[in-house]
Amino acid sequence: MSRQKEIQSHPDDPTITAQIESNERFTGVSINVVMIIMALVALLPLLFDSDFFGLPAWHIGAILFLWLIYIINGTLGMMLHERHLDFALAPILYFGLQIATMAGLLFLTSGVNGSMAILILPIAAQSLAHSWSFTAVVSTTLMGLLWIIYFPNQPWQEAIINLLSIGAAMVFTLIFTNIAVRESNTRSEVQRLAADLHQANHRLAEYAAQAEELATMRERNRVAREIHDNLGHYLTVVNVQIEAAKTIMDSNPNKAQDALSKAQRLTQEGLTAVRQSVSALRESPLENQTLSEAISKLVAESRETGLVTELTIEGNPTASNPKTELTLFRAVQEGLTNVRKHARASRIDILLRYAPSQTVLSIKDNGMGTAVSDKTDGSFGLIGIQERVQLLNGQMNIHTAPYEGFQLTITLPQ
Repeated sequence: MSRQKEIQSHPDDPTITAQIESNERFTGVSINVVMIIMALVALLPLLFDSDFFGLPAWHIGAILFLWLIYIINGTLGMMLHERHLDFALAPILYFGLQIATMAGLLFLTSGVNGSMAILILPIAAQSLAHSWSFTAVVSTTLMGLLWIIYFPNQPWQEAIINLLSIGAAMVFTLIFTNIAVRESNTRSEVQRLAADLHQANHRLAEYAAQAEELATMRERNRVAREIHDNLGHYLTVVNVQIEAAKTIMDSNPNKAQDALSKAQRLTQEGLTAVRQSVSALRESPLENQTLSEAISKLVAESRETGLVTELTIEGNPTASNPKTELTLFRAVQEGLTNVRKHARASRIDILLRYAPSQTVLSIKDNGMGTAVSDKTDGSFGLIGIQERVQLLNGQMNIHTAPYEGFQLTITLPQ
């Protein structure tokens, strides 16, 4: 991964970015220092050779000029080359110029003592930034320059020894450089993985906070639904009992007293349920009874208000998810409450059907009905039931029309 790509992949992590930039600067400076030292080592023997200063001025100037070109291209040119690796001609231009410069230096210094031959080593090492085949081409070309240009002026035994020595030095340089490059790449990879881990931990912390917030919101909604379902149910029944007591107070005081006693009892039960819901510690109404038994109690309470309420259970009750049973119970509770409050109905039919793969609940009244657009408008209870059903991957359907009654159907998977 290139320096630019590594930095772009971690734009929000200044620590990792700083480490990558620091490593890049250190590596670049180290390469430049090695290049300059090698160039000085190659030039110094010439400066102490009397034959060198016996050369024409243009010859000396040409050697020094090419030597400077070698250093400038090997440092600044290499940095520019690394920044444009995506440019297909970049390696050809850089190494072509270095090899041409090297050929000129070898040709101009072939008749004097010197160590210009060692300058092929940095070029070969730099070629490792590309494929092994590219490195092989560059290295072979450099060794060919030595054999064709530099060594012909030497005795063949000495030329072979020098060629083998330079070849061994090149192999060592390539191996050492490859190890150094792999170590640098490994260090960069470790830093990248550390940055990825840091970002993953940061995202995980964000997700955990979001999950906690969502759980809190869901719990608030659950408590709100519990309060509405319980309070709405109890207050509706209490209101019906009080209205009944007021109606028969003069004609049948004993029956009116019974209605008021029931209203008082229901008020106490409702207050207890609300307190338990607020504290979020309320036990499920199905804690010690089956769903059928709990719904039967709701039906009995509805009948006490004078409303004809019929319950039909089909199929064999199976062990269901507690959340499924609680949702069905709350749906019956909300349906009975809405009928008593709004429907002006005289009859309610409740159907609970157990099937192998699903449970179906139907609540139907013969009341006033409502328009399609008003099915759930203003009804927090129905919205709450719909939310419960959606959380269980179920379906809730409403069929109604003015003066045609109201039917609520809920289908939940087992």
